[in-house]
Amino acid sequence: MHISSLVPAAEDAVEWRKMGQKEKITVALLQLAISATGPADRRLSTALTNVGNADLIVLPELWNVGYFDFAAYHDKAEPLRGPTFTRLHRIARDRAAFVLGGTFIEQQDERLYNTALLFDRAGNLIGMYRKRHLLNYKSRERELLTPGDSPLVVPTEIGTLGTAICYDLRFPELFRDMATRGAEIFLVPAAWPIGRMEAWDALVRARAVENQAVVIACGAAGRGFLGRSMVVDPTGVVRARLGGGSEVITSVIDLAQLRSFRDEFPAWRER
Repeated sequence: MHISSLVPAAEDAVEWRKMGQKEKITVALLQLAISATGPADRRLSTALTNVGNADLIVLPELWNVGYFDFAAYHDKAEPLRGPTFTRLHRIARDRAAFVLGGTFIEQQDERLYNTALLFDRAGNLIGMYRKRHLLNYKSRERELLTPGDSPLVVPTEIGTLGTAICYDLRFPELFRDMATRGAEIFLVPAAWPIGRMEAWDALVRARAVENQAVVIACGAAGRGFLGRSMVVDPTGVVRARLGGGSEVITSVIDLAQLRSFRDEFPAWRER
């Protein structure tokens, strides 16, 4: 599958809206704890008992590896359609929900990527995004991984979705690019370190305000990770937020209200 084929023009998103979309959607953020003990799959299964009838389920970055476990990246790497793909496909299909499956270490030939997969309600893979900005500060990510080279914007019945990963938050150009391609909701799986709480809060809210978009940021918890997953509306108001533990939260997003606000105060397209 070619990543570029999954990036539609903005007019494609308009066509989706003409076909009829839900006006309100429920999103579930699964703030999973990274732990050296116990299988990650079990923690995921426990969290899934609390999502209800969510339209969209979002997981954190490298929930089944642990971002800082750099020595394990090669051993835990998988092909695109490996065990993580299969697990996420089944969750989406069985729950009839869209799933942004956090990220996993993807291996393609000799290269490793930090990759997010997006599934529709039937369990079909409708998008993949490889992290474009790789951290070098107190991290081996840039040494071990290959950056992606394409944005991901996908029009769906629950809005036009764009995806970024953790450190990408520090680069507003990526979000502006997605917004010009039609993105209304940004999905941001992360493994943000606990010592940079103020930056996390500021960046998530800034990306929402400057693009007049909803930002759904789902962080990992435990082992030095901040957590504090949140849903931020296009005015910068935090509509839902978690603390620092292993938790699940759901939030309702009003798509009609989002679009009405963008139409009435179109700052996002007046650049």
